[in-house]
Amino acid sequence: MKSVGFCLQARPMFKDRRNFSHMVDPFLRGQYPIKGLYQSLAIAAMCVQEQPNMRPDVSDVVMALNYLASNIYDPQIHPVQEPRRRPSHRVSDKDDGGA
Repeated sequence: MKSVGFCLQARPMFKDRRNFSHMVDPFLRGQYPIKGLYQSLAIAAMCVQEQPNMRPDVSDVVMALNYLASNIYDPQIHPVQEPRRRPSHRVSDKDDGGA
């Protein structure tokens, strides 16, 4: 089942706070309150529980996300998070078989 594979892949990301910034949409460009990040990741972590019966109902997820979305983000109050770059795994010109 595809959802099982996704859950297995996603679960380890929640164990280390250093991974959190890598789970943020890069188009936000660091423009988000850290508290909102932690709250949204808490919701996401509940959705990938190992036991499906431990996961929240979609209506509860929608309600929680609506609550988070209703909070107004003011960069003057909430500091901008510096976007962290993922390590690049690009192949250099030397490694592409070229001269």
